[in-house]
Amino acid sequence: MYKRRSAQLLLRGAAHLSHWASIRKVRIDQLDPRVLDTFACHIATCTCTHAFHGRGPYNAQGAKRFVEHLQRRGILPRAEVRPEPLPALIEAFSDWMRRHRGVAESTLTLYVSRAKEFLVALGDDTAAYNASLVRRFIFTRASRTGHSGAKSAINAIRMFLHFLAANASCSPELVAAVPRIVKWRLSSLPRYISAQDVERLIQVCDPASPRGSRDRAVILLLARLALRAGDVRDLRLKDIDWSQGRLRVVGKGRCETCLPLPQDAGDAVLHYLEHFRPAIDDDHVFLRVHAPFGPLPSSGPISKLVRRAIRRAGIKAPSMGAHLLRHSAATAMLRQGSSLDVIGAVLRHRSVESTAHYAKVDLTLLRSVVQPWPGHGESPC
Repeated sequence: MYKRRSAQLLLRGAAHLSHWASIRKVRIDQLDPRVLDTFACHIATCTCTHAFHGRGPYNAQGAKRFVEHLQRRGILPRAEVRPEPLPALIEAFSDWMRRHRGVAESTLTLYVSRAKEFLVALGDDTAAYNASLVRRFIFTRASRTGHSGAKSAINAIRMFLHFLAANASCSPELVAAVPRIVKWRLSSLPRYISAQDVERLIQVCDPASPRGSRDRAVILLLARLALRAGDVRDLRLKDIDWSQGRLRVVGKGRCETCLPLPQDAGDAVLHYLEHFRPAIDDDHVFLRVHAPFGPLPSSGPISKLVRRAIRRAGIKAPSMGAHLLRHSAATAMLRQGSSLDVIGAVLRHRSVESTAHYAKVDLTLLRSVVQPWPGHGESPC
């Protein structure tokens, strides 16, 4: 079932399309992607005075859903969706990233987009690339975005140049020409909340409602197993071994790990599956709670549900996303006496430096090794 307001806005978009089509004498059997594109252009500059006017994204979405409904009913032929072909070099880069780097599709989509921009700006003659051209593109690209966007662009271009160098399409020295964003290692403290606050988050999720049941199961998995938002979003029904009480997680680089499924987290997941999960032909564990039912489009909704729970619980948290619970789980393990090696294994860190980030919250250990400041207690010269 759609949310009431969402349904109203989508119906308004369908009505807007119908009104627009009647004015332009477009018959129902003529509605196709080309007509929808023309209607989308109309929405961008809409000055209609009828009751269905508007420029919001729901107008375009409502029109698209209306056409899809007509296709399902057999009134219109189903449109054949043909994705825009990628340039041969970008297609080869995409295949190389999948086979040799094992990246997630969301990461690959971002890298491919940046590589296409790079190829358009510098041209197809990769042998003519030089350090000056590479740096000029990166500095221009970074000037149009923030720190996060600049970092993702730099990572994508560096990986694209790795691919070109591996295939002898450019000089390997160009990889070193890609600048790095300055960031002091281990300069910040992990952002976390106390174990008591984690329990408050769990308690504010109502297990008797579809959203509350799903959110409670998600938060328990994040808090008990220190999973990433993407791990939860990509979790499939076949990944849960109920007889052995284990969970299969495919993390970064497609590295598979089996983790023990805690009793309370397992009970919450089972409760959601038995009572509130929509009965659709999809094997993702967690689905949207409102129509159109299906898998979560990205890891963003996972962080959003954590944010909602934090606000309902009235917790003053240093950050509001799903990663807060990952940091909180690691910090709790450290304070309970777990070694950094154990914590790194649970978090599935590839580098010990990543896990060492959490050592700074163990104040007892830090006090035992702290040295007095030189000259402390002496009178100044």
